Amino acid sequence: MNPVTNIPERLLRNRNFLLLWCAYGISAIGDHLTEIAILKTQNAADPSVDATPLTARMTFMFFLPFTLLGPMTGMLADRFPRRGLMIFADVARFALMLGFVALVPMMHAWGPWWASSPLLLLGVFAAVFAPARSALVPALIRPDQLTRANGMISGLGIIATMVAQLLGGWIAFRYPAGVAFVCDAVTFAISACLIFLIRVPAANTGAGTRVSVDGGGSDVGGEATTWRGVAEGFRYVLGHRRVLELIAAGCVVWFCGALVNSSIPAVVRDVYERPDYQVFSFYRALIGGGFILGSLVVITLGDAMPGDVFITWGLAAVGAGLALFGASAFMHGWPEAASRVGAAAVVLGGIGAVTVMAAFSAQLQRIVPNRFRGRVFGVSNLSSTAALLLCTGGLAIPAWERLDRWVGGLILAAAGLAFASAAASIRIRVRRSPHRPWILFLENVNQFLTKFWWRMRVVNKPTVPHKGGVLVVANHTCYGDPLLLLGAVPYRPFGFLVAKEYTEMRVLGWFMRVVDCIPVKRDGMDAAATRRAMRHLRDGGALGIFIEGRIVPPGEPSELKDGVAMLALATGARLVPAHISGTYYYKSLWKGMFVRHRARVRFGKPIDLSAFAGTRDRETVRRVTGMIFERIRDLGREDGTTTDRGAAPVSAL
Repeated sequence: MNPVTNIPERLLRNRNFLLLWCAYGISAIGDHLTEIAILKTQNAADPSVDATPLTARMTFMFFLPFTLLGPMTGMLADRFPRRGLMIFADVARFALMLGFVALVPMMHAWGPWWASSPLLLLGVFAAVFAPARSALVPALIRPDQLTRANGMISGLGIIATMVAQLLGGWIAFRYPAGVAFVCDAVTFAISACLIFLIRVPAANTGAGTRVSVDGGGSDVGGEATTWRGVAEGFRYVLGHRRVLELIAAGCVVWFCGALVNSSIPAVVRDVYERPDYQVFSFYRALIGGGFILGSLVVITLGDAMPGDVFITWGLAAVGAGLALFGASAFMHGWPEAASRVGAAAVVLGGIGAVTVMAAFSAQLQRIVPNRFRGRVFGVSNLSSTAALLLCTGGLAIPAWERLDRWVGGLILAAAGLAFASAAASIRIRVRRSPHRPWILFLENVNQFLTKFWWRMRVVNKPTVPHKGGVLVVANHTCYGDPLLLLGAVPYRPFGFLVAKEYTEMRVLGWFMRVVDCIPVKRDGMDAAATRRAMRHLRDGGALGIFIEGRIVPPGEPSELKDGVAMLALATGARLVPAHISGTYYYKSLWKGMFVRHRARVRFGKPIDLSAFAGTRDRETVRRVTGMIFERIRDLGREDGTTTDRGAAPVSAL
């Protein structure tokens, strides 16, 4: 992720992001405002009309351009100014909707496919808008805001869809269908005005890649042909397994979502016994309610949960929601109970879907370089909408006889697909992680504790190497310091030198044994612990150690322990200093663990001890100890948190 300057630390104070966020929400209302009006032209509330294929055709027509044009529109987002493309897409949709107002009275005679043609044309320009928006987001915000930003965008998008369904149903019930098209045109005009007001900050990309003022990459424009640029996007996706896995998760959600959206009218009409346009809209809006709840979860947690964990639990929630909704479709004769089960099911499915999609988008924005970002999102749009079209096309194109009778079984089959995908994501995470499965689970819990509850912020990039013997040396401020260091370096498992009495506690001792901590006697006379630590480092392991040997209460002088220097000089292990600040000191272990902190962790460059190689006399060890402590204090001064306390070296491990 390229560093971006002059960006506010809070998303809600970021003018550019808020303009993009509001523009997206308003245009999302426009994308779906006319759907109920089109259903009205086809008399979908009549029990003799097969509603599932009709609804599926509308969804199919809107998303078909995403599949046909996705890679091309993604390439456009890498070649041309992204903000300009979004304005162009909105202006085009504004003109189209005004043009259809005069044609609405004739739509009842067009047949179901031609009646959906407005959605096809809307989809063409929505396919231009989408990759440009997704690729522009990282240029407007800080890297650590990606998960929250995508949660906000996903939540607003579905709130907008919910508003569009409710408003569209209300307009269709009270006014001619043409009124919905006029309102639709107005939404796109407002969106274009908001995007025009965005001013993208300058970005320092490094590596010679220039980013234009409004976010588009300039390097694509020099390619020999347009098709070469599209092909490079496909090659990038196919050459990066992680990108393929993220896109596959998105495809599962889109397939399942399309099935539920297409099935709602039939299930509501036939099982819940409510053949009413506004009730159709209400159940679709409940999906939006689930999206809102899921977005609130994502926004609240932010980066406290790894994106892979969001995806796993999101897929599981989608599976559970589908299972409940499919079960409700078989509850003939109990319309009230079925309607309640169905309502809960679509809300749960919505929670899971937005969790997956927010984490999916944030992960792609984080790992894909800017010059490929538009094309990768274009390929992603192609893949996810291809999954949607596979579903809706399978429902709408064949001449099924009374397909509405089979939707329950189809939904249960989709639930099985979602559960299988969740299980596959767990297997992938376990296989890829440097930790054992139990350690991986504990690492995820620790990430949540440190990043959410203790509000840990890693100020700079950790300098702990991925392999080789290393000592991570820090100051000691509270009982949670070991967990803060582990949470700050999730890619490298390491244990700690800890006081022996802590390893004898029931729960805490079990955890310390799991993470390979080495117990040390308080009196410092523990040759066995020293030998074990040296063997661990020489075997390429990592250890965390606190140079003060104990938690130093505020106002008390530090008494440094020479064990750090002794181990580093004896083993040749790399020595990485770290400074912890923003924590609160309590004498009670449990109170110190569960109180909310505002922790900050800063890492320094590895300390070069080559000048002391081969020397381990007392004077050298004490000199190295003082040098290490001074480096830790320097890191604290960079944060403005260090107090100048006296330090007297004591030769003890």
